[in-house]
Amino acid sequence: FFSFVTLRHMALAQDLRLPCGQVLPNRLCKAALTEGLADPLSRPTEDIYRLYEAWGAGGCGLLISGNCQVDRRFMERPG
Repeated sequence: FFSFVTLRHMALAQDLRLPCGQVLPNRLCKAALTEGLADPLSRPTEDIYRLYEAWGAGGCGLLISGNCQVDRRFMERPG
C-alpha cells in the first residue's frame, strides 16, 4: 500500500516524453483489450463510449484502444 505522497515520487507517477514530443502525464498504460461491445453490425455502442470515458477519467497516462473493425472480411473473432 502506497500513500499518494509516496506514489507521487515514484517513477510511475513521473511524466514521460515520447520521441514524437508528446508528454504523457505518468507512466501508467491501459493495454489494448477486446471489449466485445459492438452491435451486430460491428458498430460501436454507447457501452463502449462509456467504458472509454471511464478509462479516460481514471488517470492512466496512455490508453491503447482495443480492436477496431476496419474490414468485415478479417474479423477479430467469430460472431
